[in-house]
Amino acid sequence: MLDNLILSLNTVTPVLVLTLLGMLMKKIKLLPDSFYSGADKFVFDLALPALIFVQIVSADMSGGGNFMRLPLFTSIMLVCTCTLFSVITHLTVKNPARVGASVQGMFRSNSSILGVVFITNIYAGTAESPAALAGYAITMPFVILMYNVLSVIVLTIFMPTEEGEGKRKINIGKILLNTIKNPLIIAVLLGLPFMLFGWKLPAIVDRSVGYLADSATALALISLGAGFSFETLKGNITLATVTSVVKTVIHPILGVAAAYLLGFRGNELLITFIVFGTPSAVSSYIMAKNMKSDYELAGQILLLSTLFCIFTIFLGVFLMKTVGWI
Repeated sequence: MLDNLILSLNTVTPVLVLTLLGMLMKKIKLLPDSFYSGADKFVFDLALPALIFVQIVSADMSGGGNFMRLPLFTSIMLVCTCTLFSVITHLTVKNPARVGASVQGMFRSNSSILGVVFITNIYAGTAESPAALAGYAITMPFVILMYNVLSVIVLTIFMPTEEGEGKRKINIGKILLNTIKNPLIIAVLLGLPFMLFGWKLPAIVDRSVGYLADSATALALISLGAGFSFETLKGNITLATVTSVVKTVIHPILGVAAAYLLGFRGNELLITFIVFGTPSAVSSYIMAKNMKSDYELAGQILLLSTLFCIFTIFLGVFLMKTVGWI
């Protein structure tokens, strides 16, 4: 049990350290404020797409047969939970902008950034690591597609109307265009042929994109820490707290329980936990702001769910490791 406790701490601690480093850097004004806003754009437009692209390109499809059911399960489950959360939130929250931001915060995770960190730490130096990373790389393209498609749909449906505009009509073409233009979706679409057909990148391109991808996780966590402010938690604190609890507790319980009942074990359960249990995505704030949703609430959910996941990820990994599920 002590080994499982240490393993869980090792999984969460690097995320906490880099986030705290970002908070410290901002407090002592080590870098100008413009750096952090520029870093967010760099991560979202370049570094994170590069990381997703590398993960997809490097996925080993030769042993992926066992994992092909996992993308199908996670995709269907995300649709189910998104629909469930949308109905419940719509019935309990009056403001449409808050509904969209809250629902997105409940189902959309930061697994594309934190997944590799957690898997690498959990299986560090073991024979399980390559298989877990391969399963993760095969699953994430489908998960990222679902995150972004569902987010665009939810934020469009619950986009507030201007006074006198009447009921907003859903523009399917606009939804599709916004989805295709997303940098993460572009990275997925570019990487899928390499994964499916076993194509290899030229060594120079592979190394260059790899360097860019390596900067994504650390820079995103540092930027997240720099953007944290206790003052931003004022306002919608109740809704933000409830949403964050759903995101970090209810959502992973639903996902892992359904996966376990369907016979998933080991790496597959861990990947499921990462997909459903990591905090709200950094990009959720950016998307909420660009689609006239309550971006302040989205930022509060992002910050609170990130704080909560320090404990929920630790507890989840510890419990699943202790009972022998992973």
